[in-house]
This record gives sequence, structure tokens and C-alpha cells, in this order.
Amino acid sequence: MSVMPGVHLMRFGWRSLPLVAIQFPCMAMVIQGTKSVEFGEAHLEYRAGQYLLTSIDVPATSRIVNASKTRPLLAVGVQIDFAELNEVIQRCDALPQLSPQPGITIFDADAKLLEAVVRLLRLLDTPEHARPLAPLARQEILYRLLSGPSGSRLLEICRNGSPSNRIAEATDWIKKHFAEGFMVGELAHHVGMSPTSFHQHFKAVTGMSPIQYQRRIRLQEARKSLLIEAINIGEASVRVGYESHSQFSKDYRQYFGRLPKDDVAAHLHSGVSIDAYTPEASIRL
Repeated sequence: MSVMPGVHLMRFGWRSLPLVAIQFPCMAMVIQGTKSVEFGEAHLEYRAGQYLLTSIDVPATSRIVNASKTRPLLAVGVQIDFAELNEVIQRCDALPQLSPQPGITIFDADAKLLEAVVRLLRLLDTPEHARPLAPLARQEILYRLLSGPSGSRLLEICRNGSPSNRIAEATDWIKKHFAEGFMVGELAHHVGMSPTSFHQHFKAVTGMSPIQYQRRIRLQEARKSLLIEAINIGEASVRVGYESHSQFSKDYRQYFGRLPKDDVAAHLHSGVSIDAYTPEASIRL
């Protein structure tokens, strides 16, 4: 549920099935319960007092691991606006030392970050003050993230020419051209990196290779076409760049756990809202 621009709340009273979506740059803090996220070969769990920092768009699978009707999962997500983050960086006298970290990482929240999040949430009680004060509260949260253990990751992604910044440029290109074939070496050259360095940093940041990243983007886009637009399976596979329908079905089943036709049938039977397959759903952490 979006309650203020860039702020999302979540309350869930039971363990969930996997939600496969793009994780957009955000800070997602668990107040109660436990969540998990998988990207590439990594599997992370975070619980009350911890936050997930996503600094780059990454195809991921999230689950609610621990929740009940009496003790529901409670979480708050704050989107990261990089223009806003850069403004905060410019006002900082001291910045963290750079160190390599994945694009999705779990951190323990310190008291100052928790207090900043509470101040933001208290604005819900005074909506007449939320519009002028919420941006200030978000900037304080960004500052606390920068000055904490996640600061190095945020600083690295913002620095022009840094490996993470160039990988972000590459993922943006793949998302815009996901249906097209490409050579990894040519994409590396496009973002100003050697193929070896590009492949190494791409996997370190996203948890997967460029081709795996593209394949997951393709499959997510195909699923939205099937479940939202109700187009046929063959058309969906061609639309996202597959030449082989059988390969599409095989990859789809491997990623989503069902063949396309079974996934469509299950969706029609469940009556799940199409919101679950829209880009905004991926930040409702």
C-alpha cells in the first residue's frame, strides 16, 4: 500500500507463495515477521530490525517466511531516488570507504535509522504535514543509510564511471532491449568495460550473468503479457524474443515452477489481482 510518495507499507497475515518481480532500488525494513529474497544463486532472509537494501534493478523472488493472523508481517519500504541521494551526498563532509557489495544486501538497522523511519511513519497521523515534511524525512533516511554499513553500496552506485554505475547502465540497456539478442562483449564495450571485468562485476552486483538477467526479464515480461493481456503463449514467447516455443516453456517452468498454460489456469482460478504482476508490486516489500 502506497501511503506517501516513495513510501510503501506491507501487512501480511500468512506465509506467501513466491512473488517473482523486479526489485527496484529501495530500503525495505521489517518491523515484525520474516521475509526472504532470492536473486541469482543468493538466498537472504531478513527479520525485525533488519533492512534489505536494493541499489540496482534485479529480478528476484521474495517470500513471506514468518507471519500469522495474530502476528502479521509488518514492513515499510522507502524507494531510493538517486537524484535525491546525490543531493544528500553533496552535503556530506565525510563519506564511507568504498567496498564491493552485491546489489541486494541485508543490514542490521541501528537506532538512528530506526528513529528516522519512525519519524517518517508518524507523518501518517498528520497528513496535512506529510507533503512538506516527508521529503525531509526521506532525506534523513538516506543520510542514515549513507552513514551506516550500507553507505559504501549507495556511494558506489552513484559514482559516475564506477563499476556498479556502469553495470546499472548495462541493466538499463537490457531492460529496454530485452527482446533483442546481444553480444556480451559489445555490451561491455558500450558501458566502457572489458568483457572480463564486465562479466565479473555484473555477476557480483546482480548475482547472475548478463544472459541470465535478460532471460529473467524476458520471462517476467512474458508472464505479464499472459496474465494481464491474456495473449496466447506462442505470441507471448515471440514478443519477448524467443525463437523456440519449447525452450520458452522449459525456461518458464524452471523460473516460475509451472508451465505457461498451467500458470494461466492457476491465475484464472485464484482470481489474484493484476496488481501482483505490475512493476509497482515489486517495491511493496
